[in-house]
Amino acid sequence: MRASAGRFEALSGAPTDTLRSLLSDNNATMRPLFGATEERVAAFSYQSAGIAATAEPADLMNFYSVEAPPEKIEALKSDLSKHDLVAGAYVKPGAEPAALLNDMAPSGEEAPPSTPDFTARQGYLETAPAGVEARWAWAQAGGRGNGIRIIDIEGAWRFTHEDLTGNQGGVVGGTMSADIGWRNHGTAVIGEFSGDLNSFGIDGIASDAIVSAISIFGGMGSAGAINAAAARLGAGDVILIELHRPGPRFGFASRNDQRGYIAIEWWPDDFAAIRNAVNRGIIVVEAGGNGAENLDDAIYQSPAPGFPAGWTNPFRRSNRDSGAIVVGAGAPPPGTHGRNHGADRSRLDFSNFGALFDTQGWGREVTTAGYGDLQGGTNEDIWYTDMFSGTSSASPIIVGVAASLQGMARARGRSPLTPAEFRNCLRATGSAQQDEPGRPASQRIGSRPNLRQLSVCAFGKSKELSKELVKEAKEVKESVKELKDTRKEGKEFVKEGKEAKETVKELKDVRKERKEFKEGKEFKEFKEGKEKDKDIFEGRGGIRERLTQPTGFAGEEGDLQGRIAALESAVQELIHFIGAELRPDLSASALGGDASGLASGDEQAKRLKDQKDTEGF
Repeated sequence: MRASAGRFEALSGAPTDTLRSLLSDNNATMRPLFGATEERVAAFSYQSAGIAATAEPADLMNFYSVEAPPEKIEALKSDLSKHDLVAGAYVKPGAEPAALLNDMAPSGEEAPPSTPDFTARQGYLETAPAGVEARWAWAQAGGRGNGIRIIDIEGAWRFTHEDLTGNQGGVVGGTMSADIGWRNHGTAVIGEFSGDLNSFGIDGIASDAIVSAISIFGGMGSAGAINAAAARLGAGDVILIELHRPGPRFGFASRNDQRGYIAIEWWPDDFAAIRNAVNRGIIVVEAGGNGAENLDDAIYQSPAPGFPAGWTNPFRRSNRDSGAIVVGAGAPPPGTHGRNHGADRSRLDFSNFGALFDTQGWGREVTTAGYGDLQGGTNEDIWYTDMFSGTSSASPIIVGVAASLQGMARARGRSPLTPAEFRNCLRATGSAQQDEPGRPASQRIGSRPNLRQLSVCAFGKSKELSKELVKEAKEVKESVKELKDTRKEGKEFVKEGKEAKETVKELKDVRKERKEFKEGKEFKEFKEGKEKDKDIFEGRGGIRERLTQPTGFAGEEGDLQGRIAALESAVQELIHFIGAELRPDLSASALGGDASGLASGDEQAKRLKDQKDTEGF
């Protein structure tokens, strides 16, 4: 059957008149449980890209909510169960906060002018195994839950509390209960993961996360509240379900001791709402319940009256898996606040247990906001407790851990952990559950989380990290060596540069000398050098002959130009015995530089001749 625009239609085409008549006769109304129309419901049902393709789909369009006068409910349920268009009709017992005997009365003593710092009493923040390593996480980028959104689902809260002023989104759905028990409970829950970071009161594990709340009252119901929360959140965000309800052990009856109370995913509509949120990549943290029940018991294999025929027990994940993180209540370290509840991390006697459970938190002695037994007075906004208990006190610790880890992932630029990845890391790490007489560790509630180990699980194995560090150290060492080599090469380069500079100077000197030779300034040295080559000249008679001809300097007559030509010819032959680097340029006259000297010698020869002639008169 499908509903659209206020009309009901059977997918088979069968008439719906009889169903309408049945509802009318009982003064009842029926509407889609998860939205005004099935089109709206479908818009909120999708699967995040990071979720495995094998994940069970959540068909929210199969669920309808019927409202009728209380006296007509049972008869109407029976009649609806028999109708051909109805797969199942059941009445859920009322949900209650999963807190055990949290009936602490506020102290009558007025609070001091300024609230003291109670963080030393928050042992769950400390190092493992006593705590979850929250303080270590705070030193990591994103470790306070930066950028993560959390929605708490229960009944009421005190958002005006002095330690809940930052990052609070308030109530965003449903109508808060006026009951102070619900209000104290919600305030205590949020204080554990969202308490302000300041110098007084308490500190939340993920104080930088943005926190809102949705009440199950005002027609919302638990499944509707879960779905409304999922519609507001995205992959990597967190939903906390702080509820449990009476199960089949005592005929679904409400009890003051909460015996027989179980996790709400056992009911088909709650399961579907959780599965839809998980399919969207949202981590759903679910209180496991305070009923002291073994959820592996065969009693949970049988459906409640009116459940659909295809229902299977979700407490056995081999049947079906909601994807939620189910939390048990473990004992704090003995001596906490001067009290003893058994071996540290042992199952508390009221906590449900079984293979379904993924992890545990402190189920006793939790210091947080609300109630007023630690600090009371007349002003509810400054109330604190150090006795908050149950799977209700355990589950918010896991919410803080989840938000812290997701904040780290976000700060690293990584995709958020999927619900399955977070669950797997919780199961693979942590401080192990301990035995206690009558409550052995085989009654599983899981390990207490350790954020250091979770970080390694989520972002890389320790061996791989060590290898990376060693590799980085080697690279740094090599870089230092290269730098030293570079400095050494630099010094050598400077030395070579000086040598090159000196070489250039020498080359310039050589070029200068060559230029001077070209200009004939070294002709004298050349003439002296030719004497050293006497043996060579001896073998070249023609050269010797030409060089020893009269020059006119001895007073004898001769053709000066002819002698010069002969001398140049001799030089041309001499250059065959001179290296190229010292060889003169004879493109002009080799004696060009001495032309004036030769001319002077010619004039002198003439004067000597004239003088001789004169003397002969």
